[in-house]
Amino acid sequence: MSAIFLGLMSGTSVDSVDVSLIDLAKNNVKILNCQSRPIPMALKKDILKLISSKEVDQVKLSIVDKKIAITFSNIVKQVLNDKKISHKEIVAIGSHGQTIKHSPNQVRPFSIQLGNGQEIANRTLIKTVSDFRSADIRAGGQGAPLTPVFHQKMFAKDLKRKLIINLGGIANITLLDPETNTIGFDTGPGNCLLDSWIRRHKNKEYDKSGRWAASGKVQEELLVKMLEDCYFEKTFPKSTGNDYFNTSWIDKNIKLCNREFNSEDVQSTLNRLTVKTITSQISNLCNQKIDVYLCGGGVHNSFLVSEIEKSLGYKVSSTQTLGIDPDYVEAISFAWFAYQRINNNSFNLSEITGSKGKILLGEICDPVK
Repeated sequence: MSAIFLGLMSGTSVDSVDVSLIDLAKNNVKILNCQSRPIPMALKKDILKLISSKEVDQVKLSIVDKKIAITFSNIVKQVLNDKKISHKEIVAIGSHGQTIKHSPNQVRPFSIQLGNGQEIANRTLIKTVSDFRSADIRAGGQGAPLTPVFHQKMFAKDLKRKLIINLGGIANITLLDPETNTIGFDTGPGNCLLDSWIRRHKNKEYDKSGRWAASGKVQEELLVKMLEDCYFEKTFPKSTGNDYFNTSWIDKNIKLCNREFNSEDVQSTLNRLTVKTITSQISNLCNQKIDVYLCGGGVHNSFLVSEIEKSLGYKVSSTQTLGIDPDYVEAISFAWFAYQRINNNSFNLSEITGSKGKILLGEICDPVK
C-alpha cells in the first residue's frame, strides 16, 4: 500500500516553491525526492504587494489565492510527471501555503496563508491538507512556528542537546533537550529585511553570499534603534512575519536616527541585526556551548553564517549533518504533517506556540471530480 506524501512550502522569502516526496510507511520518514521550482515573477510581485499592504483587499486576496493554488498544482503535476509517479500513488499533499499576514496577538488573532487547498485538491486529484495554523490560533496559540514538532521527530533521536535554527525570511529557533520539553519560537528577521533592502536598492532578489552586507559598515546607532523594537523583548512563545518586519520598518528606524545612511551600511546593519537577535536568544537558552544546526535559505549566505559563528565563538553545522538537506526541512515537515492529520494525530503545542490542549493541525480537502 502506498504511503507517499508530498510537501509544499513557499516561505516568507517568496523565492520558490520547495517540493518534497517522502515515504511514510510505518511512520518512518524516507526521503524520495526534494526539489525547488521558481515562483513566476509576476505572481511574486502580487504576493509582495499583498504582504506590504496595510489593509487586506479581499478581492485581490481571492485572486492571488487562486493564482497560487494553480501554480502549486502545476508544480505538483510537473514533479510527478518528471518522476513518473501517478497522482494515485500520493496519499496526500501537505501544503503550508504562502503567508501573507500573520497577526496572532491582535484582539481577533489571525494568520493568512494563500494557496487554496480545495483548488489544489481538485486540480491534482490528490487529497490536500492545508491551513495548518488556524486551529492552533483558535486554541490560543501563535499559530507558528510549527516545525519544532518535526525537528523533535527527526533530530532528537540521539538524545543529545542541540539547537535547530531555521534561517528563512523569518528566523526561528528550536531547542531539543532530552531533559525538557521542546521549545520553539521566532527570533525575528532572518533574510526578509536583507532581501527587501537589496530588492529596493539593487533590484536583486537576494544578497548572494552576503557580499553587499560585507561591503558595508555596521551603524551602531541604527542597530540600537532597531533592537529597541518591542518584539525582541517579548518572551516566548512568540512569532512574527514579514508583514511586520519589512522596508517600512527599516524606514521607520532610519527616520528615528534623524540622518541618512549609505545603503550598503544599512544592509550590513540588517545582517548584524539578524545575527544579534538569533545569538542573543541562544545565549538566553544555553549558558554554555551547544551544537547548532542551520536550515533554510540563509545557510547559503556565507557572510551571515560566519558572523553567527563569530558571535557565538564556535562553528555551526547544517542539518545536512543530521541527514536532511537544509533547503528542504520545511517542505518535508509539511508532508509529514499531512500524514499526521490524515491519521488524526494531535499535538500539544503549549511549549511552542502557547496553545491549550491537543490540536489537529490542518484542514483536509478531498478532490471534487
